Amino acid sequence: MKLRHKKPCKECPWRKCAPAGYMGGYEPATYADAVDNNEVPACHLKDDFGPDDDRTSMCVGALTTMIKQCKSAYNTKGGEEARKKIADTDLGDCFEHVRLFYEHHAGKPYVPFLFRK
Repeated sequence: MKLRHKKPCKECPWRKCAPAGYMGGYEPATYADAVDNNEVPACHLKDDFGPDDDRTSMCVGALTTMIKQCKSAYNTKGGEEARKKIADTDLGDCFEHVRLFYEHHAGKPYVPFLFRK
């Protein structure tokens, strides 16, 4: 994956103004679990080729939430470099924590993946 933008797209589910439940075809836990595991998920609009393909874009909204939450992105190749590139930009209206993202989209409290097993 590559970082193609420095701001979340208008449709980004990581923005607080995103319609609840709008995930671009994925479950909220898919994105929340990735971020909770220090991984950058793919942009919901640019994930046609899979996470290992250079044509796939990193989700800037998820990276923004990771910055606000003081999470690393070390479990994604190039994730830390991408995180540093957007750290100096206006972090705007993305969720401050993965828990808030999940509660907005799923309508219930977030339980980390390890606790669900």
